Amino acid sequence: MSAKDPDAVPTEPSPADAGPRTEPSKPVPVQAATPFKRMPYVPKRKRGWEAVSVPLPLQFAIAVIIGVLVATAIAAAYVRWSSRSAAEANARATAAEIERIARENQQQAEAEQRAAAERLRIAAEEERVRIATLREEQRLAEEARRSAMSDTERMEQAFAASYRRPANCADAATLECANHYIRAKRAFEAQYLRNRAREKSASQP
Repeated sequence: MSAKDPDAVPTEPSPADAGPRTEPSKPVPVQAATPFKRMPYVPKRKRGWEAVSVPLPLQFAIAVIIGVLVATAIAAAYVRWSSRSAAEANARATAAEIERIARENQQQAEAEQRAAAERLRIAAEEERVRIATLREEQRLAEEARRSAMSDTERMEQAFAASYRRPANCADAATLECANHYIRAKRAFEAQYLRNRAREKSASQP
């Protein structure tokens, strides 16, 4: 270094200073303190989102677009949910309607079966009554026939017991004797029937 270089002059602390000093008593120019040329200030490079500089209107437009997309997605999800709910409700209503129709058809079939069974029962009851009536009529007819035969037999027995042949018809069977027998029998039968009718009318209350 040359004798004229200001950096070559030693500096000593002033006795008035209290304590040691690490700096010179006089401000030292930067050029004199640093032999190197100072580098210009370079700002730190931003990375990621910090490096993106978006204007405010564009940020607002992006926010609006994102809001519209979110609203559209929510609306689409709601529409899908509504469609699914409506489809499920329609399916449940259709199943309920099918079940109701099947139940009504089953009830109608059961009612028809009951009606058919009732008709068969009524027809069987009518047939039973008809057969019982026929049997009763046959029984009454048979009893009437037996009663008539009994009356005839009783009338024959009574006539035979009451008839007296004429003296001239004791041995010979002539036409006059036959006519006498017929006239006597007819007269007895008429009297017998009148007596029976009188007895029946008297027995009735």
